[in-house]
Amino acid sequence: MNSQIRVLGIAPYEGMRTLMSSLAEDYPQIDMTLFVGDRELGLEIARANFHGNYDVVISRGDTATMLRRDLSLPVVEIEVSMYDLLCTLKLAGSLEDHSALIAAPNVAKSARLLCEVMGGGMEIYTYSSREMVEPILLELQKKHCQTVLCDTLANSVARRLGMNAFPITSSAESIRKAFEQALLICGGQQRLRDENLFLRELIQGQISQTVVFDQNGNLFLSTLNNPGPELLELLRRELPECQKNMERRIIRNLGGMLYSIRARQISSFGSPHTAFFLEARKTPLSPSHVGIRFSSRPEAESAFDDSIFSFAETIRDFHNEIAQINQSKAPIMIAGEDGTGKETIVYFLYMRSTLQNHPLISINCSLLNDKSWAFLLEHHNSPLADQDSTLYFASIDVLSQERLRQLLAVLLEMDVCRRNRVVFSCVCQPGEYISTAGALFLDKLRCLSLYLPPLRSAPQQIPTLINLSFSHLNASFPRQIVGMEPEGISLLQNFQWPHNYTQLRRVIKALAVTSAGQVITAESVREVLKKERHVGAFILQAENSSVPLDLGRTLEEISQDVALRVLEETGGNQTAAAKRLGISRTTLWRLLKK
Repeated sequence: MNSQIRVLGIAPYEGMRTLMSSLAEDYPQIDMTLFVGDRELGLEIARANFHGNYDVVISRGDTATMLRRDLSLPVVEIEVSMYDLLCTLKLAGSLEDHSALIAAPNVAKSARLLCEVMGGGMEIYTYSSREMVEPILLELQKKHCQTVLCDTLANSVARRLGMNAFPITSSAESIRKAFEQALLICGGQQRLRDENLFLRELIQGQISQTVVFDQNGNLFLSTLNNPGPELLELLRRELPECQKNMERRIIRNLGGMLYSIRARQISSFGSPHTAFFLEARKTPLSPSHVGIRFSSRPEAESAFDDSIFSFAETIRDFHNEIAQINQSKAPIMIAGEDGTGKETIVYFLYMRSTLQNHPLISINCSLLNDKSWAFLLEHHNSPLADQDSTLYFASIDVLSQERLRQLLAVLLEMDVCRRNRVVFSCVCQPGEYISTAGALFLDKLRCLSLYLPPLRSAPQQIPTLINLSFSHLNASFPRQIVGMEPEGISLLQNFQWPHNYTQLRRVIKALAVTSAGQVITAESVREVLKKERHVGAFILQAENSSVPLDLGRTLEEISQDVALRVLEETGGNQTAAAKRLGISRTTLWRLLKK
């Protein structure tokens, strides 16, 4: 007998799963298995785990509604409380543009109650199917609404449309309430667990990728989608050795995939079975493929959604320009300083192009070795021989003059740009709009150009980016951040950001991880900025440029001051600063560290 209740938790986002796992430790009477999946995916997970002998399911929003319709088990919904909505409103509150809320009916219900209490008039929209979300958001855009509070599904769609999306996350209080309700529903009941021990152990062994054979080598159960005969035969060959051991770990290479396999002996109703738990990933690239990566549309969408550049304030200005570019088949040159989002723009171009169902092939020029370069230019399977693909050459500046000439010759002779969509990127130095290599390709291939300005040119965007970033990080961390002290925002606005948006994302994530409270303090901002490379060089411009040098100080102090000013003028580029000063990078580093 076991007095615990078995709970299947299905969270719509990763942060909720983490928080549910942490809170479950306070409930020894709950034995919880957790997955991440929203709506249809959550329902699919529940169906795949029906062998778990669960007592109750806990989920949120429309996922809970769908589970309740499909499952015979009781489903407890994590309700979106007024407090949860207030936390999201707090982050979105500093935005002055028109805002609205879009969510499934059970989430929108709480929002309407809050509006009644506050006497507010925020527009609230609900949807009953996935297909309704995008038309609603497009209509809101027509009404000049750029800020939306939304659930998980609406959040992903809103971001791709270039809207400021603030996902509604659930607090610890809301999750605890659901736990208490689950205990109330199942209170006093004791369930026998031994009758289904076999399938319970499978769940603990990652049931989403599980293959089970009986003692005679017959396939008993598989959770893999369409397991090929080659994979099944590989596992059968391992059966004799696995049947001799209670547990065994195996690594096998098959069809370009590397399988990490854990084999276990499990008894079901007195009969021995062998269970294989598999994790699959692509094998490491061969030396001739280093620096060349193939991506599908779902992979590009996932990479775009995970970037700070998907936030509206950084991508919205390019919507019209990208739409015009996609009407042409001409190659494209994307220029900008380090960290301005060149690769993400490529993902966005690809997602909006007519070739989105064909491969995106990224060629990172900084990673190409001699073998991969030869493969690229000479092999009959080279991506340059493809048709209707999107070819992205990243950081062409790192190529030698000889390789630049070779690449240009091959592109022209093979008519690569006519058969494919070809995109290049080059890294500019502060004050540049295009690099030397970028200008060469721009001229020879008649490229369309797209310039991405540095973050320091738009400090007014930073407060919005801060709030949007924290809003989305709330969906990944088990804590809700509701804002930042004004002084902290000012510190970030005055920082020079030599690595632009990439650096901003890193700093904001560090603040989310290290800060103790729900409001990020200015002191926390100072501490994180201190850890950034050469942070001492990026003194507020007003404090640095307007104050004359104090020649009464020591030569060492004067030299450091000059070095800091030059470094600021070069946007934090150490190489450029050292060249202007006529010293080595090592000497510059010593000056800055004193």
